[in-house]
Amino acid sequence: MANTKPSRYPSRGTDDKETLYQIVDEGLFCTIAFNRDGVPHQIPTGFARVEGEIYIHASAKSHFMESIIGQEVSFSITHMDALVLAPTAFDHSFNYRSVIGFSKVEEITNPNEKVKFFNLFTDRYIPGRIADVGEPNPEQVAITKIARLSLANAAAKVRMGDVNMKMEGVDTWCGVIPIEWRYGEPIVDSQIDVDRNLPEYLKKLIDGSGKP
Repeated sequence: MANTKPSRYPSRGTDDKETLYQIVDEGLFCTIAFNRDGVPHQIPTGFARVEGEIYIHASAKSHFMESIIGQEVSFSITHMDALVLAPTAFDHSFNYRSVIGFSKVEEITNPNEKVKFFNLFTDRYIPGRIADVGEPNPEQVAITKIARLSLANAAAKVRMGDVNMKMEGVDTWCGVIPIEWRYGEPIVDSQIDVDRNLPEYLKKLIDGSGKP
């Protein structure tokens, strides 16, 4: 089993499940690294978590899914939370939260289980959307592969706080600059020429009250 304990700044590492799950749930995508025909690859992809597992999907014709199902992969999720400005460029840093793990990839083949994932995945990014657009039909389910990865062999690493050095005699600005992301104002598709009111679930998504 691969080692998830950080070799540099090991005190920043933790396998606390609550911390790990929070980092995972706030992630917009994970990057999956794998070996195909002796060549290293990595693919960023959306995901959804259910307890100690994360679920991903792609086209049934995807070379990516063909390459990883049944194989051991590495995956990572990262948030950059702030720039940390020190007295020297050498000592600049980031505040961040990350999860790195290793897992065998297992395909989900039961159609009912696949539908559950579709719904979970959609509402994970856009809460309330499935109720608006409806569940995928059998054909859409059939042409999509869904797989799950375990978080059992995963660990988090977190860097928080100020500059990590003595600040006596410093004559330049130093400190932390937070980095935030937000949803922007919705833009109606250019092919739609009929006015439509913005659904309440999207209004909540934009104002933050319905943010996943």
